[in-house]
Amino acid sequence: MPKPTPRAASTAHLDALDGLRAVAITLVVCVHVLGATGMALLPDLHWRVLNVGTIGVPIFFALSGFLLYRPYARAALNRSRPPSTRAFLTRRALRVLPAYWVMLPVAMIFFNRDKIADLGLWAQMVTLTYKYDFNPPWPPGSIGLPSLGPIWSLTVEAAFYVLLPFLAAGLARISRGEPRRLLWAIGALFAASVVWTIGVRCIEYVGPVLGVDPFRILFYNEHLLPRSFQYFALGMAMAVLAERPTRLTDAVGAAPGVAWVVGLCGLALASTPLSTPLDGPQTPTQYLVYMVLSVVVTAAVVGPVAFAPDQPLTRALLGNPLMRGLGLVSYGVFLWHSVVIDAWYALTGRDLYRFDFWLVLSVTALFSLILATLSYTFVERPAQRLGRRGQGSRAASAASSAR
Repeated sequence: MPKPTPRAASTAHLDALDGLRAVAITLVVCVHVLGATGMALLPDLHWRVLNVGTIGVPIFFALSGFLLYRPYARAALNRSRPPSTRAFLTRRALRVLPAYWVMLPVAMIFFNRDKIADLGLWAQMVTLTYKYDFNPPWPPGSIGLPSLGPIWSLTVEAAFYVLLPFLAAGLARISRGEPRRLLWAIGALFAASVVWTIGVRCIEYVGPVLGVDPFRILFYNEHLLPRSFQYFALGMAMAVLAERPTRLTDAVGAAPGVAWVVGLCGLALASTPLSTPLDGPQTPTQYLVYMVLSVVVTAAVVGPVAFAPDQPLTRALLGNPLMRGLGLVSYGVFLWHSVVIDAWYALTGRDLYRFDFWLVLSVTALFSLILATLSYTFVERPAQRLGRRGQGSRAASAASSAR
């Protein structure tokens, strides 16, 4: 593999990635509004394609893998010192926890009053460890407490944050500065995630024989890091390739429209009975097809932005001020949109499944953006500044001690 000079970081790089976050959160919100309004049950192709907007979550995971692993990839390839583990974990905690801790009591007080006195549950929710309780206090088949269902993906992100510095150290040792070796090692982690997923899926067949409830095992596997690690690994591989570009990455970055058409085709296929049943449960074969398609779509969507954020089409569509602004507040939208949906139905007294998608989407988008902007302005940015000041103080202290 050739070793051209690594590309310098650019403002457009961050702008385009922020824009991609905006796309991902839009897909996630649309999926949840589809479920609440009943539109997900309609056979029309456009609703079925929109309903597989669940791909927004793998896109977020791949972006995390790309952005967070890239400094470690650079250090591994250059045989230099990696980022400080303490500083990394501090930054991650200050990025996700304060805003989440503001939203959590609101969701608990207004939609989970019967659980407020459960101190054990509070401890699990506050620390993002509730997904490791295999006997949770909510009905089987539910992904979490009311208004807090989407937080499962945040628990997966948190697990990745904790694991990444140690995983990166092992990958650096294995790679010995060789990009090919590093990519093979990441590929092995990707394969391990796939094998884990297939293995757990086999429990559907052997579970009853062994006296194990297959639904419970399958359901919880969906919301743990091993199942989703393939998307993080995909982003990590892109981080390596962004540091050491190849002809293939240059071609992908130069023609984002082609990659995005591939992604749209993948979404369309995912909405067909190849991977999504028209009625009834998803079969194991459909599940595996969806898993393959989700990886293809994620790679097609994220790849051009990771490899060539300055490409004119990429910059125009994803790096413009509107998309960048939406991307900056996307975390707040993620935290609050489910609360807004539940509040809308509680305050209006309207029934679910009234097929009023555009009305509910408009209300959800408006109030989620308001709350997200407040969160970003008064919680997220101050917390990030606090983290940067802390890093500056530690660096100054270290420099003083070294004199």
